[in-house]
Amino acid sequence: DETSHAMIRLAVLLAVCVGAFAQVEPGVLPQTWMTGGPDCVAVPDWQVHAYNDRFYILRESGCIHYEKPFLYLIFGDDRALLEDTGAGNVNTATFVQGLIAKWAKAHSRSAPVLVVVHSHAHGDHTAGDKDLKATAGVEFIAPTSAAIAERAGIGKWPDTLGSIDLGNRVIDVIPIPGHNDASIALYDRRTGILLTGDSLYPGRLYVNEPDLDT
Repeated sequence: DETSHAMIRLAVLLAVCVGAFAQVEPGVLPQTWMTGGPDCVAVPDWQVHAYNDRFYILRESGCIHYEKPFLYLIFGDDRALLEDTGAGNVNTATFVQGLIAKWAKAHSRSAPVLVVVHSHAHGDHTAGDKDLKATAGVEFIAPTSAAIAERAGIGKWPDTLGSIDLGNRVIDVIPIPGHNDASIALYDRRTGILLTGDSLYPGRLYVNEPDLDT
């Protein structure tokens, strides 16, 4: 079925990514994450780790929401991309715009337009949408297959791939419906990193047959 085909494509791409890893920009992952508590007063709402100068990993504190989701902020020459917007009562817009402003100042340039996309449409990945949609300098892509396909140039969902060009940095957009009918993976060619959202992780996976007629 279509879900199986999508997961096979993802597995093949993952193998390609591993094979190409030696040719991409390096980075460093954190050894540990602060997951929240028991003293929430002393824990920041967000932990930020720079994988490298243009790829940031953000983790929301468990003191805000038990899901403790990861967000990803990637900078190109012309635009930045944020994948996912957080869970619970979270002010992602203000925090991320602050990070972008600091990055722009450090690089002696104006703040880039922020493209917001989602790994899928579940609430623990979209809680910050409202504020981001109302923020100047944000291009918001709704977490629907139609909106993603239009912006990424995906001709036939989920059979073909798309991409988002950030300026000298292409992010491949790979439809992988199953966990959610708008689930995607993002492949950053510069670092060789594949972001799979909730479709691949060491835990209990929830997969449904997508409605491919919408």
